[in-house]
Amino acid sequence: MKLSEYFKTFFYNTTTVFWKEFSVYFNSPVGTIFASFFLFLTSFLFFFGLGDGSFWDFKSASMEAYFFWVPILYVIFIPALSMRLWSEEERSGTLEILFSLPLRDSELVFGKFFAAWSFLGFVLSFTLLIPGTIFYLGDLDPGIVTTGYLGIFLLGGADLALGSFISTLTKDQISSYLLGLILCLFFFLLGYRPFLQFLGTNQGTKISFFSLSKHFESFRLGILDGREVFFYLSFILLSLYANILILRSKR
Repeated sequence: MKLSEYFKTFFYNTTTVFWKEFSVYFNSPVGTIFASFFLFLTSFLFFFGLGDGSFWDFKSASMEAYFFWVPILYVIFIPALSMRLWSEEERSGTLEILFSLPLRDSELVFGKFFAAWSFLGFVLSFTLLIPGTIFYLGDLDPGIVTTGYLGIFLLGGADLALGSFISTLTKDQISSYLLGLILCLFFFLLGYRPFLQFLGTNQGTKISFFSLSKHFESFRLGILDGREVFFYLSFILLSLYANILILRSKR
Protein backbone atom coordinates (compact mmCIF):
# COMPACT_ATOMS: atom_id res chain seq x y z
CA MET A 1 0.00 0.00 0.00
CA LYS A 2 1.31 3.43 -0.93
CA LEU A 3 1.98 5.88 1.88
CA SER A 4 -0.69 8.29 0.61
CA GLU A 5 -3.26 5.49 0.51
CA TYR A 6 -2.28 4.39 4.01
CA PHE A 7 -2.84 7.86 5.46
CA LYS A 8 -6.07 8.27 3.51
CA THR A 9 -7.40 4.99 4.92
CA PHE A 10 -6.09 5.83 8.40
CA PHE A 11 -7.80 9.23 8.35
CA TYR A 12 -11.10 7.82 7.06
CA ASN A 13 -11.25 4.96 9.58
CA THR A 14 -10.12 7.13 12.50
CA THR A 15 -12.75 9.74 11.61
CA THR A 16 -15.43 7.04 11.48
CA VAL A 17 -14.50 5.82 14.97
CA PHE A 18 -14.27 9.43 16.16
CA TRP A 19 -17.81 10.40 15.16
CA LYS A 20 -19.27 7.19 16.58
CA GLU A 21 -17.57 7.74 19.93
CA PHE A 22 -18.14 11.50 20.00
CA SER A 23 -21.90 11.05 19.57
CA VAL A 24 -21.98 8.72 22.59
CA TYR A 25 -21.18 11.63 24.90
CA PHE A 26 -24.33 13.43 23.74
CA ASN A 27 -26.62 10.39 23.53
CA SER A 28 -25.90 8.98 26.98
CA PRO A 29 -25.91 10.33 30.55
CA VAL A 30 -22.11 10.08 30.72
CA GLY A 31 -21.43 13.30 28.86
CA THR A 32 -24.20 15.27 30.56
CA ILE A 33 -23.18 14.22 34.06
CA PHE A 34 -19.49 14.92 33.40
CA ALA A 35 -20.16 18.35 31.87
CA SER A 36 -22.66 19.40 34.55
CA PHE A 37 -20.51 18.52 37.55
CA PHE A 38 -17.28 19.77 36.00
CA LEU A 39 -18.74 23.15 34.98
CA PHE A 40 -20.49 23.60 38.32
CA LEU A 41 -17.38 22.87 40.38
CA THR A 42 -15.15 24.92 38.10
CA SER A 43 -17.39 27.97 38.44
CA PHE A 44 -17.95 27.48 42.16
CA LEU A 45 -14.27 27.07 43.00
CA PHE A 46 -13.30 29.97 40.75
CA PHE A 47 -15.64 32.46 42.40
CA PHE A 48 -15.71 31.09 45.96
CA GLY A 49 -12.80 28.67 46.21
CA LEU A 50 -11.54 26.86 49.27
CA GLY A 51 -9.28 28.77 51.60
CA ASP A 52 -7.49 31.49 49.60
CA GLY A 53 -8.09 30.01 46.16
CA SER A 54 -10.97 32.11 44.83
CA PHE A 55 -11.10 34.89 42.24
CA TRP A 56 -11.66 37.50 44.95
CA ASP A 57 -8.62 36.38 46.95
CA PHE A 58 -6.26 37.21 44.07
CA LYS A 59 -7.52 40.81 44.24
CA SER A 60 -7.09 41.38 40.50
CA ALA A 61 -8.92 40.74 37.24
CA SER A 62 -7.12 37.50 36.42
CA MET A 63 -7.72 33.83 35.66
CA GLU A 64 -5.28 32.67 38.35
CA ALA A 65 -7.98 30.92 40.36
CA TYR A 66 -9.28 29.10 37.26
CA PHE A 67 -5.85 27.86 36.22
CA PHE A 68 -5.20 26.82 39.81
CA TRP A 69 -8.32 24.68 40.22
CA VAL A 70 -8.79 23.05 36.81
CA PRO A 71 -5.62 20.87 36.96
CA ILE A 72 -6.78 19.65 40.38
CA LEU A 73 -10.28 18.90 39.09
CA TYR A 74 -8.74 17.00 36.18
CA VAL A 75 -7.33 14.45 38.63
CA ILE A 76 -10.90 13.60 39.68
CA PHE A 77 -12.84 14.12 36.45
CA ILE A 78 -10.56 12.92 33.65
CA PRO A 79 -10.49 9.30 34.90
CA ALA A 80 -14.31 9.43 34.90
CA LEU A 81 -14.23 10.46 31.25
CA SER A 82 -11.65 7.88 30.18
CA MET A 83 -12.71 4.90 32.31
CA ARG A 84 -15.26 3.61 29.80
CA LEU A 85 -13.10 3.91 26.68
CA TRP A 86 -11.91 0.29 26.72
CA SER A 87 -13.00 -1.37 29.96
CA GLU A 88 -16.66 -1.02 28.99
CA GLU A 89 -15.96 -2.57 25.59
CA GLU A 90 -14.35 -5.56 27.27
CA ARG A 91 -17.05 -5.90 29.94
CA SER A 92 -19.89 -5.82 27.43
CA GLY A 93 -18.09 -8.12 24.99
CA THR A 94 -18.05 -5.56 22.17
CA LEU A 95 -14.25 -5.52 22.08
CA GLU A 96 -14.34 -8.74 20.05
CA ILE A 97 -16.72 -7.07 17.63
CA LEU A 98 -14.30 -4.16 17.21
CA PHE A 99 -11.49 -6.62 16.53
CA SER A 100 -13.57 -8.23 13.78
CA LEU A 101 -13.93 -4.93 11.92
CA PRO A 102 -11.44 -3.94 9.20
CA LEU A 103 -9.82 -1.40 11.52
CA ARG A 104 -6.26 -1.13 12.79
CA ASP A 105 -5.61 -0.89 16.51
CA SER A 106 -4.09 2.55 15.97
CA GLU A 107 -7.27 3.76 14.24
CA LEU A 108 -9.41 2.55 17.12
CA VAL A 109 -7.14 4.11 19.74
CA PHE A 110 -6.76 7.49 18.03
CA GLY A 111 -10.45 7.65 17.12
CA LYS A 112 -11.58 7.03 20.69
CA PHE A 113 -8.96 9.34 22.17
CA PHE A 114 -9.71 12.29 19.88
CA ALA A 115 -13.43 11.87 20.55
CA ALA A 116 -12.86 12.13 24.31
CA TRP A 117 -10.38 15.00 23.91
CA SER A 118 -12.76 16.90 21.62
CA PHE A 119 -15.59 16.46 24.10
CA LEU A 120 -13.35 17.83 26.84
CA GLY A 121 -12.58 20.81 24.60
CA PHE A 122 -16.32 21.28 24.03
CA VAL A 123 -16.93 21.36 27.78
CA LEU A 124 -14.01 23.75 28.36
CA SER A 125 -15.45 26.14 25.77
CA PHE A 126 -18.36 26.85 28.12
CA THR A 127 -15.93 28.12 30.74
CA LEU A 128 -14.96 30.92 28.35
CA LEU A 129 -17.89 32.74 29.94
CA ILE A 130 -15.60 33.24 32.95
CA PRO A 131 -12.92 35.36 31.19
CA GLY A 132 -15.73 37.02 29.24
CA THR A 133 -17.24 38.15 32.54
CA ILE A 134 -13.90 39.30 33.94
CA PHE A 135 -13.31 41.54 30.90
CA TYR A 136 -16.11 43.71 32.27
CA LEU A 137 -14.51 43.87 35.71
CA GLY A 138 -10.99 44.84 34.77
CA ASP A 139 -8.10 44.72 32.34
CA LEU A 140 -7.65 41.03 31.54
CA ASP A 141 -4.69 40.06 29.35
CA PRO A 142 -6.10 38.03 26.42
CA GLY A 143 -2.65 36.56 25.74
CA ILE A 144 -2.47 34.95 29.17
CA VAL A 145 -6.02 33.62 28.78
CA THR A 146 -5.29 32.12 25.35
CA THR A 147 -2.02 30.52 26.44
CA GLY A 148 -3.58 29.27 29.66
CA TYR A 149 -6.45 27.60 27.82
CA LEU A 150 -4.01 25.95 25.42
CA GLY A 151 -2.11 24.57 28.40
CA ILE A 152 -5.32 23.36 30.05
CA PHE A 153 -6.33 21.62 26.84
CA LEU A 154 -2.94 19.91 26.44
CA LEU A 155 -2.87 18.90 30.11
CA GLY A 156 -6.33 17.39 29.71
CA GLY A 157 -5.16 15.50 26.63
CA ALA A 158 -2.21 14.05 28.56
CA ASP A 159 -4.46 12.91 31.40
CA LEU A 160 -6.94 11.43 28.92
CA ALA A 161 -4.22 9.53 27.04
CA LEU A 162 -2.99 8.12 30.35
CA GLY A 163 -6.57 7.22 31.31
CA SER A 164 -7.17 5.54 27.96
CA PHE A 165 -4.08 3.39 28.49
CA ILE A 166 -5.27 2.46 31.99
CA SER A 167 -8.69 1.54 30.61
CA THR A 168 -7.13 -1.16 28.41
CA LEU A 169 -5.60 -2.79 31.49
CA THR A 170 -8.87 -3.21 33.39
CA LYS A 171 -12.11 -5.09 32.80
CA ASP A 172 -14.51 -2.82 34.67
CA GLN A 173 -15.04 0.92 34.90
CA ILE A 174 -14.60 1.18 38.67
CA SER A 175 -11.12 -0.35 38.56
CA SER A 176 -10.29 1.82 35.56
CA TYR A 177 -11.41 4.96 37.39
CA LEU A 178 -9.56 4.20 40.62
CA LEU A 179 -6.31 3.27 38.89
CA GLY A 180 -6.62 6.29 36.60
CA LEU A 181 -7.23 8.54 39.60
CA ILE A 182 -4.13 7.21 41.37
CA LEU A 183 -1.86 7.67 38.35
CA CYS A 184 -3.23 11.10 37.42
CA LEU A 185 -2.69 12.18 41.04
CA PHE A 186 0.82 10.71 40.99
CA PHE A 187 1.87 12.60 37.85
CA PHE A 188 0.23 15.74 39.26
CA LEU A 189 2.06 15.57 42.59
CA LEU A 190 5.45 14.93 41.00
CA GLY A 191 5.73 18.69 40.58
CA TYR A 192 5.52 19.35 44.33
CA ARG A 193 8.59 19.19 46.56
CA PRO A 194 6.78 17.85 49.68
CA PHE A 195 5.60 14.83 47.67
CA LEU A 196 9.10 14.15 46.37
CA GLN A 197 10.41 14.40 49.92
CA PHE A 198 7.70 11.98 50.99
CA LEU A 199 8.94 9.53 48.35
CA GLY A 200 12.38 9.87 49.90
CA THR A 201 14.14 10.49 46.59
CA ASN A 202 17.20 12.67 46.04
CA GLN A 203 16.50 12.82 42.32
CA GLY A 204 13.72 15.40 42.68
CA THR A 205 14.69 17.51 39.68
CA LYS A 206 14.90 14.55 37.31
CA ILE A 207 11.69 12.90 38.49
CA SER A 208 9.71 16.15 38.58
CA PHE A 209 10.40 16.50 34.84
CA PHE A 210 7.62 13.95 34.32
CA SER A 211 5.14 16.00 36.34
CA LEU A 212 2.12 17.03 34.28
CA SER A 213 1.41 19.97 36.57
CA LYS A 214 4.96 21.36 36.44
CA HIS A 215 4.88 21.72 32.66
CA PHE A 216 1.64 23.68 32.92
CA GLU A 217 3.26 26.50 34.90
CA SER A 218 4.60 28.41 31.88
CA PHE A 219 1.16 28.31 30.21
CA ARG A 220 -0.42 29.62 33.42
CA LEU A 221 1.97 32.57 33.36
CA GLY A 222 1.14 33.33 29.72
CA ILE A 223 4.43 31.97 28.33
CA LEU A 224 4.14 29.80 25.22
CA ASP A 225 7.17 27.50 25.43
CA GLY A 226 7.58 25.05 22.57
CA ARG A 227 9.37 22.61 24.87
CA GLU A 228 6.30 22.34 27.08
CA VAL A 229 4.04 21.77 24.06
CA PHE A 230 6.46 19.08 22.88
CA PHE A 231 6.40 17.43 26.31
CA TYR A 232 2.61 17.15 26.39
CA LEU A 233 2.37 15.90 22.81
CA SER A 234 5.13 13.35 23.47
CA PHE A 235 3.39 12.19 26.65
CA ILE A 236 0.13 11.77 24.72
CA LEU A 237 1.75 9.83 21.88
CA LEU A 238 3.71 7.54 24.21
CA SER A 239 0.58 6.79 26.24
CA LEU A 240 -1.42 6.05 23.09
CA TYR A 241 1.38 3.88 21.73
CA ALA A 242 1.31 1.86 24.96
CA ASN A 243 -2.48 1.72 24.54
CA ILE A 244 -2.03 0.25 21.05
CA LEU A 245 0.46 -2.36 22.26
CA ILE A 246 -1.87 -3.57 25.01
CA LEU A 247 -4.80 -3.68 22.60
CA ARG A 248 -2.71 -5.62 20.09
CA SER A 249 -1.81 -8.20 22.73
CA LYS A 250 -5.50 -8.89 23.35
CA ARG A 251 -6.24 -9.89 19.77
